[in-house]
Amino acid sequence: MMRWTLATMLLSGLLLWAGYQSETVPLTTLQWRDLNGKSWQWQALESKKAVVFVTLSSRCPAVPRYAPRLNALYKTFQARGVAFFGIYPEADETDESVREHAQRMGFQFPVVREGAPALAKALGATHVPQAFVLNGQGQTLYSGAIDSVTKREVGQNAYLRDALNAVVNGKRVAMARTPVVGCFLTLKDEAVAAESAPVTFAEHIAPILYTKCTPCHRPGDIGPFPLETYNDAKRWAKEIQYYTGRRLMPPWKAVPGYGEFKNATALSEEEIRLIARWVDSGAPAGDLSKAPRPPKFEKGWFLGEPDLIVEAPEYELDGTGGDEYRYFVIPVELPENKVIVAIDIQPGNREVVHHANMFVDVSGQARRQDEADPKPGYANFGGTGFIPLMMLGGWVPGQRPIKLDEPFAVVLPRKFDLVMQVHYFKRGKREKDRTRVGLYLADYKPEHKPVQLLVLGNRNIRIPAGESNYRIRAQWKTPSDRPIYAVAILAHMHLIARGCEVKARTPDGRVIPLLRIEDYDFNWQQTYYYKEPVELPPGTVIEAEGWYDNSSRNPNNPSNPPREVRYGEGTYDEMFYIFIGVHDPKAKSSYLIPASL
Repeated sequence: MMRWTLATMLLSGLLLWAGYQSETVPLTTLQWRDLNGKSWQWQALESKKAVVFVTLSSRCPAVPRYAPRLNALYKTFQARGVAFFGIYPEADETDESVREHAQRMGFQFPVVREGAPALAKALGATHVPQAFVLNGQGQTLYSGAIDSVTKREVGQNAYLRDALNAVVNGKRVAMARTPVVGCFLTLKDEAVAAESAPVTFAEHIAPILYTKCTPCHRPGDIGPFPLETYNDAKRWAKEIQYYTGRRLMPPWKAVPGYGEFKNATALSEEEIRLIARWVDSGAPAGDLSKAPRPPKFEKGWFLGEPDLIVEAPEYELDGTGGDEYRYFVIPVELPENKVIVAIDIQPGNREVVHHANMFVDVSGQARRQDEADPKPGYANFGGTGFIPLMMLGGWVPGQRPIKLDEPFAVVLPRKFDLVMQVHYFKRGKREKDRTRVGLYLADYKPEHKPVQLLVLGNRNIRIPAGESNYRIRAQWKTPSDRPIYAVAILAHMHLIARGCEVKARTPDGRVIPLLRIEDYDFNWQQTYYYKEPVELPPGTVIEAEGWYDNSSRNPNNPSNPPREVRYGEGTYDEMFYIFIGVHDPKAKSSYLIPASL
């Protein structure tokens, strides 16, 4: 149903698209030394059919996912007369950091630290990792990305492989330059004097980062690098400027004016300008003694220690195939007179967990299916195998713990089976997972308002190959005798989705905007909580529309050439669901409201 894991989410925060260099690289006079102590100069490479340089970094989280593919390319092409070098040119690298990182990555080709900065400058390198293919005369035949796997899906193009195939076969490289994917490259001579800069970390930048960035960018959380200190911020200053300037970070997809939400992480125009001025002036520290203290967080659980922890049994995946749906059934007994006010879901292995949903079963059907399956839990593709009383919550990439404010709560029976649906996306090797759930409880009060989950969607999805603006719609009508109140909303679609809009039409002709997303990204799915409950009068029609781009122009399309995409629970299928947390004044407990076509 849903997709992505932590490694995926981490790398999505590092996808940087930039221009490229077009000058011929003057490498003929340079010398460099690899980690084995061997000295190199260009004359020793003139007989090669091609020479490949790839910029690397021990600090860039984008590098590890490329290591296996780079080794595979080296194994294939070194036997065909191609020389490979991995170069570590960044200013803060040391021989020790490079050696440790290269060994951990398992690089099989020569790795260079000594002489790497000069090579990077001569190549015109701007990012890590960035690939360059040169001929025996030192002319650049290809520069850019290794491939188009910008997240963790199957890429449309294998740029470096295709370039090398062309060169060794004596053909012209069809795509000589491509946009670069990775981290910004920082060389020693890029420092800027900034003693007189008016924007400093201590006074201007720290308050922004600590409020909007550090909650995710800290050890053990989703951010791929920490932003807790001045040194952290200075090291990643280029990335901070790039992403905030394009409003890619902090992740906040809701368009202003379509619903009023609390805890918004979007930056103001003034904050974005301050960050840009700070970076452009050399990222000055200012008086760090006057900087605010970094925020403190509970270890392990975002909301602190839960009142009740529910854990699935350990499950081992064989690595074969792609998608697997597994349902784990865990008996739960709540203390007397308790309601649920928050839930935190922690995937045990975010490398393979595509999503996780929590369902409530009181029929015993899920337990019987579990008993009939010899493995932990039970397998089911296409549905839960029972009619859930409630969908308690879910984890998807970008999702934070679900927390309701008083007087809203999830009101359930004391005893039930929590059915944990985990969608695994296997990566070709054996992996283990043990996902757990933290429940936060409160004493039941008569004034508590139960929250139900409205699931609005449409399964009639059939997107032709090449269709760039496919539209799908769904709607639901509120009860005719009473108002209901919307408290939160989440949109769920898959990889080729581009956007969605949800609005409510009242019987008297008013339009209430509930949510609009214009740059949907599967990797940043968020639950948006309204500042105040949105009253939906009796007979109001909730209308939802989603749009998709199944053309080759969509960089998120995993298929090249595009293929027809239909509704399905697989990673490369599509979905259209709008989840709305609502309160019905007549409701005495929480339950699921299915409204899907």
